Amino acid sequence: MPTSRHTWSFPTHIEYGPGAVKDLAGIVKQAGLKKGLLVTDKGLEKVGLPNALSQHFTNEGMELLTFSNVKSNPTDDNVYAGSKLYKESGAEFIVALGGGSPIDVAKVIKLLATHEGPLEQYDDMKGGSNLIKNNMPPVYAIPTTAGTGSEVGRSSVITLKSTNKKTIIFSPYFMPTIAALDPEYTVSLPPKLTAATGVDAFVHNIEAYLIDDFHPFADGLAKEGILRSFKNLPTAVKNGQDIAARGEMLVASSMGATAFQKGLGVNHSIAHALGVFYDTHHGLANASVLVEVLKFNLGNEIVRNKMAALGEMFGSKNDADAVVETIKDWLLSIDMPTDVKGIGIKTEDLPAIEEYALEDPCCPMNPQKVEKGDVTRILQNIL
Repeated sequence: MPTSRHTWSFPTHIEYGPGAVKDLAGIVKQAGLKKGLLVTDKGLEKVGLPNALSQHFTNEGMELLTFSNVKSNPTDDNVYAGSKLYKESGAEFIVALGGGSPIDVAKVIKLLATHEGPLEQYDDMKGGSNLIKNNMPPVYAIPTTAGTGSEVGRSSVITLKSTNKKTIIFSPYFMPTIAALDPEYTVSLPPKLTAATGVDAFVHNIEAYLIDDFHPFADGLAKEGILRSFKNLPTAVKNGQDIAARGEMLVASSMGATAFQKGLGVNHSIAHALGVFYDTHHGLANASVLVEVLKFNLGNEIVRNKMAALGEMFGSKNDADAVVETIKDWLLSIDMPTDVKGIGIKTEDLPAIEEYALEDPCCPMNPQKVEKGDVTRILQNIL
C-alpha cells in the first residue's frame, strides 16, 4: 500500500478558541457580505445562542434571518423549508449553528440555493456528487457540540421521506468556508448530550483508525483524536464550564471528521439504522453498540494489532481485549450505555435493521467483513 497511488486532502480553514465566533462576524464582513440565513434548532433558541450570535453580526452591520426548523435526525422537509426561506429573503451566505443536524441541513440549503431539486438525484451512492457544481454560497459553521465534526466535512446525512433512509449527499464543495471552534459556545450542552456527542467523536476517530487502508495522515489525526476524547470527555461531562476540556473535545471532533474521509464501519451502519427505526440519538446509538462491534472486529488480525497498540495510550495492557474492556469502563464512567436495552429494539425488527445496516455505505468499509446474520448477532448479544 505505501507503493500504490493515493489522494489526500485536508484543506479546512479553522478559527479556534474563545472569542472565535465574535471574530467570525468581522471576517464575514471583510468578504463584503451583508445578509445571511442562520440555520439552527429549537433547543439552541431556548438557551439564547442564536440571538447572541446574531448580535455579533448586527454589530458589524450585517443581518441574520433565523431558520430553526431542524430535527435531530434531519429530513428533506427541513432542507426544503430552509431553502425556500433562503431564496425569499435574498440572503447571500449561510451561518450554521448547532450540532451535526443544523450544519448538515445548512450544507444542503447551500446546494439548493443554486441547484434544482429533488434531493434524491444527489444521493452519493448513485453518483449524485457529479451533479454538484462549485457555484454555491458560502457556509460558516459553528459547532455547539463536539461530536459529528460536520463543520470540517464534505457531506450531509439527510433522511429522505421517499425512501425513509439516511442518505449521504457529498461534494468537496460542501466544505464550510470557515469553521469557528469556540468552546464558549459548547458550555450550555447538558452532561448527557455532552457524553453522547463526545462518544460520536470518539467512534469517528477509532473507526477511521481501524479501517484497513493506507492513509497515514488520517491515522495520525485519528489516534490523536482518540486520545483527546478519552482524556477530556469525562471532564467535559462532569464540569461543562471547563473551557479547556470543551476546547479539546471540539478539536477531537474535527479530527475525527477529517480522519473519517478514510472511512467508517459497521458501528455507524447500525447507529444509522437505529436512528431511522427508533429516532435514537446518533451518539447514543454509537455508544450502545461500540463494545460489541469492537469485539466483532477483533476477528480481524490487523484490527487486533491496531487495538493492542492503543493500550499504552489508554493506560492498559498492550492487548486488544484489555483495550476493549478499558473502553467499556470509560463509557460507563460517563454514563453511556454499552448495550441496546434502553433503545427498545423489537426482536421482530432485527431482520429489517440488519438489512438497512448491510445496505448502509459505511458497512462495506468495515475492516472485518460483515456477512448476513452478523448484525443480528451483534444486537442479540446486547439486547
